Amino acid sequence: MQPLPRTARGLAYSVTDLRPPWAKSARTIVFMHGIGTNRDIWAGWLPVLAARRPCLRFDTRGYGRSVVPPIDHTWTMEELVADLIEVCGVADASPVHLVGESLGGTVVLAAAARHPDRVASATVSNTAFRGAGIQHVKTWRDDFRRRGVRGWSRDMMEKRFAPGALDVAQHSWFEAEQDKSPEHVTVGLGEMLAAADPTPELSRIKCPVLILMPDRSPFVPARMAVELAEHLPQAELAVFPGARHGLPFSHAADCAQRLAQFLDRAERGETGRAALQR
Repeated sequence: MQPLPRTARGLAYSVTDLRPPWAKSARTIVFMHGIGTNRDIWAGWLPVLAARRPCLRFDTRGYGRSVVPPIDHTWTMEELVADLIEVCGVADASPVHLVGESLGGTVVLAAAARHPDRVASATVSNTAFRGAGIQHVKTWRDDFRRRGVRGWSRDMMEKRFAPGALDVAQHSWFEAEQDKSPEHVTVGLGEMLAAADPTPELSRIKCPVLILMPDRSPFVPARMAVELAEHLPQAELAVFPGARHGLPFSHAADCAQRLAQFLDRAERGETGRAALQR
């Protein structure tokens, strides 16, 4: 396995750019995943997007090949936003398009509010904007203690994916990667997310926002996406019936197509309030 480049903060990243040499003006898309996964959760999006825009994926702190903090580490939203903004600097000096799923989506919203000059658009998938509305996460510490990471991971697979949502290879890969989740990272991030509430900051987000939401996530009720859209001046909402919390992996191609269309409209200044039903 070849080493990946790392940022100064120890974040491993990779860039996929399949554009022809005469098409080099597009803004970079920066992807941030959530808890228990790594940057390859976005691999299914690349065939749709990387031929038109550079795509930068990185491993969230504590996962994949990024730095793993010590057991007594204090997790904060400020740290995760700083990580994301550092990666944006690697990507491009100009504003970038941010994409985040679950925890990554919450961080994307905070970054768009706090660093509007760095963000051209924001896309969030299966994302909570109020930690108090997230279900099941508060039991993770006890789940790890009683069943270990593999028991926690098996339960998560059922919460992420409906029966038949993945083929055998996809299911095996995702489960094997999730089994590597460090307990202190996963529990620490989960508890931090459950306590977070960036609602007061949402009014500061002026860029276009695309919300991709499953209607069967055990963690984030679908109504939360509607509430999030109501806080944003330029929001579009796409709901995926029958999908669970693993939406960006199980429906990668469909999500990527939605994003490609959204970015085209955003760059033409044509985004606004719209409810999309798949």
